[in-house]
Amino acid sequence: MLKSYLKTILLLLLLIKLISGYYVSPDDLNKCHSFIDNFKGSRIVEAHKYNGNPKSADWINISGNKETYTLKHGLLEAHLLKPRGNRPLGHGVTLNSTYKLHYGSISITMKPHGAGGVVSAFIVKNGDEIDWECLGGDTNHAQSNYFWNGELLYGVNGGIHLIRGKPMNEDFHTYSFDWKPDRIVWKIDGRVVRTLWKKDTYVFGFYKFPTRPSYVQIGIWDGSSPGTVNWAHGPIKWSSLPDKLTTQIKQVKVTCDPKHNIIV
Repeated sequence: MLKSYLKTILLLLLLIKLISGYYVSPDDLNKCHSFIDNFKGSRIVEAHKYNGNPKSADWINISGNKETYTLKHGLLEAHLLKPRGNRPLGHGVTLNSTYKLHYGSISITMKPHGAGGVVSAFIVKNGDEIDWECLGGDTNHAQSNYFWNGELLYGVNGGIHLIRGKPMNEDFHTYSFDWKPDRIVWKIDGRVVRTLWKKDTYVFGFYKFPTRPSYVQIGIWDGSSPGTVNWAHGPIKWSSLPDKLTTQIKQVKVTCDPKHNIIV
């Protein structure tokens, strides 16, 4: 009788977890790799050469151009190349992690380029998205943002945050976020600048809060297109700038949440 009662209680608890969305079978957990990359011997592979095995590389260059990045003296130099021919926009690097992250903490230590129109980005993305973006035309602030389920609602979910100390293009600063099932915390140099609670994202029957396992991305891009030029403080004035604009990245750190990932 007691065993039957306990079994019923356990089944009810399991049902509650399933209904609440908090239970995930161990077989369904995301495989995640915690790491610190100081860019000394980092394994970066071109997208067309990637064999599909996440253990074989650290990053995938999905920009289609090897000239968009350099590894030098313990730094990743992310380049934005001047437009060639009739192309209206510069061409920048996007590096994609080989493993996905399902909750955890992520940080980047970087010195973005300071020209107006240049956007240096550090994000997690896979349908949902969590962002740090540094705009060259506003070197005293960094911007946080998030998107849900592919809804590109620009100017809705973003935040603008003061960078203490030297401007972002004159010194290295660390931009991070701590992502949990119920909230996201953005930080600059360890200082909390924004907290988003899942409970505050409920709209018309949905919690519009990032929940999908996502890849980490590093990128630099040209914000001079009509839809982003004002936001990015562009256009880029290439006539008075070098043919290659560079953001320097000293470190990326990813720590997977062991409750929601299989650590590999």
